[in-house]
Amino acid sequence: MRILICYPWLSLGGAPNTAISNAKGLKEIGHEVVFFTKTGGMYEEKLRKLEIPVVSAPHDPFLPHLHHLNGKAFRILEKAIDEYSIDIIHSYHHSPYFLAQFAALRKNIPLVFTAVWFVEGPVFPAYPGSLIFVAREFLDDVKKRIKGNPAEMAVIPNRIDLNEYHPGIDFSRFQKEKQLPDAGWKIAFMSRVDRIKFGSLRHAVQAVELMATKGRDVTLAIAGDGGCFEDLKQTVDEVNIRAGREIVILLGQIIETPQFLSWADIVLGIGRCTWEGMACGKPAIVVGENGIAGIAEPAETEMLQYYNFAGRNIKEPVDPQVLADTIEELMTDETHYRELSEYSRKYVIDNYDYKAGAVRVEEIYRKELLSDPLTRMQKIRVFCNALIFGYGYRLYIAWRIKLRGLLGRGKPDDKVVR
Repeated sequence: MRILICYPWLSLGGAPNTAISNAKGLKEIGHEVVFFTKTGGMYEEKLRKLEIPVVSAPHDPFLPHLHHLNGKAFRILEKAIDEYSIDIIHSYHHSPYFLAQFAALRKNIPLVFTAVWFVEGPVFPAYPGSLIFVAREFLDDVKKRIKGNPAEMAVIPNRIDLNEYHPGIDFSRFQKEKQLPDAGWKIAFMSRVDRIKFGSLRHAVQAVELMATKGRDVTLAIAGDGGCFEDLKQTVDEVNIRAGREIVILLGQIIETPQFLSWADIVLGIGRCTWEGMACGKPAIVVGENGIAGIAEPAETEMLQYYNFAGRNIKEPVDPQVLADTIEELMTDETHYRELSEYSRKYVIDNYDYKAGAVRVEEIYRKELLSDPLTRMQKIRVFCNALIFGYGYRLYIAWRIKLRGLLGRGKPDDKVVR
């Protein structure tokens, strides 16, 4: 099969990594894969190393939150479909998904969508193909708002490369370059620093300060960047001044994720960072916007997985002391720590291996390619739905954000569009 995978950017985040991991897995099992995106992000080199062709398409220059929903990107998409003789399109983001609906109708090829986040809008215009959700929470949220007749709605969790993330990674050079401590309790947290994640990061900082106040030799290192980075830096600076030393270290954006997580004793996570830490054999704790949401252990992983390990299972704020106590219990109980380390690696192997994920996606592709072509009436309905509820709704959101910016209301992260 010749597959076109779409995602709008290659900057920091779990979603582009998920799309890239799937592209890698599909290529390894014998398919030709092309990646449709906006080039220039930190993960572009990953695709180059995998020798996956990259088709670069611009975002709308005037309304950037439309992403690929613009005429130039559409022309590039259609040209790529012809040039690479694409059999099937797989989008991991709503903007190229809506764009691809128009192209798929003209080219008579199947289209698959993976929702790596909640889908927005009162109506979601689905192509008559397969919809994949990385968590059951997302499927349950959208299934009553789907406009169309999807052939299948499946839940396939995000995937990671277990050859890249594993126990025993040498982190010495990374540790030296970033001036990370060698002693004490070492905690890693990797995340975008935006409005959605800020509460989780601040909660972790507060918990570490509580441990330091009790005399614990603890260091929290946070890797990531985003629109709220300066706000986080202000919080961290105040905490470090009160502590009299650097108990929280901000690393900014990094690409050495396996080395960073291997340095840590415990990984705090939201989504993908959690599994990557577990794959490295580290006990992991999910920290949501309202605080600690659970430990990745047998009694809690099913519930955490439903919410994509993002901590949305906790609806009311939790005292940071609970997170501090949980970390202390783990770090002072060698038997429990060792059991969780072993469980973490096995759980990820069983549930998040990118090779197994590629096989499941391949099965969906094969079903799509064997399905009957759309009738003329189906094409008309899909076109109208995509135009009104897809492009139309995104245009409304993009204009709303643009006007807020022109009027000087709020920060860029006041509205996060994925």
